[in-house]
Amino acid sequence: MRIGMARAAGIILLFAGILHGATQQAADSSQPAVGLDQLYAGLLGEWVGQLQYRDFSDNSNQSLPTWLRVTRSADGRSLQFAYVYDDGPSKTVKEISMVSIDVPAATMTFTSDRDHSSDTYKIAGLPEFAAKSRGTLTLSGTGQENGQKVDVRISLTLRRNLYTYQKETRLPGQEFLFRDGYTFTRKDVPQ
Repeated sequence: MRIGMARAAGIILLFAGILHGATQQAADSSQPAVGLDQLYAGLLGEWVGQLQYRDFSDNSNQSLPTWLRVTRSADGRSLQFAYVYDDGPSKTVKEISMVSIDVPAATMTFTSDRDHSSDTYKIAGLPEFAAKSRGTLTLSGTGQENGQKVDVRISLTLRRNLYTYQKETRLPGQEFLFRDGYTFTRKDVPQ
């Protein structure tokens, strides 16, 4: 009887261990994917709008008509932002940026094919944004501008039919100044 109970207890413990391991593995592999689905869902699709940027030569604001297509990467862990800029008569500029979010670290990384840069920023507002697949994320970090180290602050706001991105920079000891930004609406009427 004791051997039977011990064997039954051992089988229960073994089954519980397997179940815990499977549950833990599922949680480890699916939790970030679920979070990413919620974070990425609202950005997917085609957008039209404009890029505005500060021209450092005369400190004026310039704007360019811009088209954007946002798709998931093949592995689903990042987004591909494919930009097309109308930069004057017969001049079209294309750029692809990969954007990924590390949910546990609360960071967002942008990698550009144009200048091969990769910038990572801390994210504020992630839980609220993920809950609705909309809202505002505030990114902060450092970067390079005209060969000098600058603080960077980015506001990314997503609504059902509107996506805005505004980047501000500052030299140490100075105020934040507008650097560049996008304002997009969905290309197609939302359903």
